[in-house]
Parts: sequence; C-alpha cells; structure tokens
Amino acid sequence: MFPQSTMLDPLFWMLLGAVQVLVFMGANEWAKLYQLGMNWWKWLVVGGWWYTLALTVAGAFTLLGENEGNAGWYFLGFVGAFVIVAGAIILKVLLMTKPVNQSV
Repeated sequence: MFPQSTMLDPLFWMLLGAVQVLVFMGANEWAKLYQLGMNWWKWLVVGGWWYTLALTVAGAFTLLGENEGNAGWYFLGFVGAFVIVAGAIILKVLLMTKPVNQSV
C-alpha cells in the first residue's frame, strides 16, 4: 500500500479497523434512535449486508490494483448496484418490522 514504508501500512490498517468499530457502534445508536427494535436476525442481516458491501469494495479495488481496471470498475458498478439495492430493501424491511408503540 505504501511503498518503502514499514510504519504506514500497519497504521493504515489499524485506522481502518478503528473506523469499523465506530461504524458498528454508530449502527447500534442509529437503531436505538429510530427505535427499530433490533434482534438477532435483524443484526445478522445488516451485518451480512455490511460484510458484502466491504467485500465488493475490496474485490473491486483489488482488481484495480492488479491492473484489471475494466474488471474492477464493472465489478464495482454491477455488484455494487445490487448491494445498494439490497441495502434499500433491507432498510425497508427494518422499517416495516419496527415495533409499534401502543400507548393507552
């Protein structure tokens, strides 16, 4: 990633890991804010979607780094479009299965 550098590569990956932790913590707070009533299967679906998104981006940029530019951009555009659409569908399902507050 950083040629001739023994220090920047580990720092980059540690920073990327820290950002992932912040994303997961933020997702929990976001779910509480919108009162989505997250349970194990909802977290599993959202985590699977996030993992798929990360793999899509990683795969595309790996192809770009291997001088397979067209394949990388096609992969990012084609698979990425399906992942984004799947994310919108998952968001709709999360909002539809939101618990109803019944105040009497």
